[in-house]
Amino acid sequence: MSHSATRIANDEQRAASDPYVSAFVGASAGSGKTTLLVNRLLRLMLADVHPGRILCLTYTRAAAAEMAIRLRRVLGEWVAKPDAELDKALGDLGEAPTAALRDKARRLFATVLDLPGGMRIETIHAFCQSLLRRFPLEASLSPHFRLIEETDAGAALSEAREAVLGAAERQRLEDALRLLAGEVSANDFASLVRTLGKRPDDAIAAAALPPEALMARLRAALGVQAADEAALIAQGVLIPDEAGFRQALQRLATVGSAGDKARAAAALDWLARDPASRAAAWDAWLDVFLTDGGKTGRRSPRAPGGLVAGKAAKAEPGLTDAMLAQQEHVCGIEDQQRGLKVAEFCAALVRLAAPMLEDYGSRKRRTGLLDYDDLIARSERLLANPGAAWVLYKLDGGIDHVLLDEVQDTAPAQWRIANALTGEFFAGAGAREDGADAGQRPGRSVFAVGDRKQSIYSFQGADADAFDTERARLAARVKAGGARWLDGRLDVSFRSAVPVLALVDAVFAQPGAAPGVVERDAGGALVPLRHIAARAGAAGAVELWPLAPQPP
Repeated sequence: MSHSATRIANDEQRAASDPYVSAFVGASAGSGKTTLLVNRLLRLMLADVHPGRILCLTYTRAAAAEMAIRLRRVLGEWVAKPDAELDKALGDLGEAPTAALRDKARRLFATVLDLPGGMRIETIHAFCQSLLRRFPLEASLSPHFRLIEETDAGAALSEAREAVLGAAERQRLEDALRLLAGEVSANDFASLVRTLGKRPDDAIAAAALPPEALMARLRAALGVQAADEAALIAQGVLIPDEAGFRQALQRLATVGSAGDKARAAAALDWLARDPASRAAAWDAWLDVFLTDGGKTGRRSPRAPGGLVAGKAAKAEPGLTDAMLAQQEHVCGIEDQQRGLKVAEFCAALVRLAAPMLEDYGSRKRRTGLLDYDDLIARSERLLANPGAAWVLYKLDGGIDHVLLDEVQDTAPAQWRIANALTGEFFAGAGAREDGADAGQRPGRSVFAVGDRKQSIYSFQGADADAFDTERARLAARVKAGGARWLDGRLDVSFRSAVPVLALVDAVFAQPGAAPGVVERDAGGALVPLRHIAARAGAAGAVELWPLAPQPP
């Protein structure tokens, strides 16, 4: 184990686990995120924070269980440790050992054991369920609501789907059904409906719009600048710098290869037409710049050598530039056409899915059932409702410190719940104790830890960009309240060897690979990845395999 790496890791852990500081920590896999969370919990309790006033939210039940087990193990060990060993353990945490602190540390095990319900280390869904159990009427729920299992939820949604599809003709949805049936399988369609089910109110509201209004919104969202395909092609037949391009084509027809001359002749023939005739022969114009697609039918831009052959390209590079400029124009129109198709498919999907989601929602309401998405949506609505402000007041009286784990997988709605819970933490008297100096009970704090590189739950609404957005928003709130703030990092890996970490850092140092993975500084510049191996000298290797081509 590298002594310098261990020292760096200990310094990072101590700084981030300081109970007197609110922090947002970026931590790579194997760098000790769970250890950091447990250390923070321990130091909060050693600083006289009652364990019942701490809420720790994580993403999975396995992570919550792991954290709770580790915490109990450490507290149990503290009870039996001799003074010297306990002093060392407290010192490693960053605390100055005293007789009083040893006594407090040994009593924490019993304190946590006697806590009604135990430590509040739970998933966001479990927290929302307990919140709604506590305030069902304020959330407009039956006090006896039940949580539907995922298999049962899937079965109920399937029933709703079959009911709507069976009545598609009667509900005037056959056009939407016909359009989608040619593009997606039954399983893919079911998956898309489940995805829309994450935000059913939005889908239902969208379907209620007049068809043209819905299409206009979808086109705007996709950046499509025309109402239909005819309008797009009408834009496409207006050639940028047409006179200059004609001259380039005429020159290509003189100096180019046989293939060049054929392309130039076809292009000049198309340019000789009037706009209406050009639009009718649009496919012929595409043939000049795009491949035929072969067996897959997927047309793609020709390589520069497929536009102007080698001799002519070398002799007169301007010819290739002219052809590439027109190819870019054509590809822009093709992209717009694809965007228009996507808008049409999305509109059809919304039209079909909305009645399914309404049916599914009514089935749940009749039987007093909630699914996991309902837990999040209902809790968010409850905490944001001005008429239920006293709910926040009641919660505010019982939570002083919030710890958020795996925040790279936190969806926007879940962030809004976390922000509502901590909204008054740094607002004037809401901060309660100052907590600026060690020795006093810590002021209220928020702690978040995660690794944007590991964000894998986009299908459940997680947004990796929210990692940076929420960090900046939280930092601004804490600083505006006069509290201490830390932008922390855990750079030391206890899991991987030097060659593996060096490869990761080298790959994501490339400009094309960095966006979306590498974090940005306050000025928006990418911050290079830096991993320090704790296992100095350990053997490690990386095998580079040839890429496997994607099948058609």
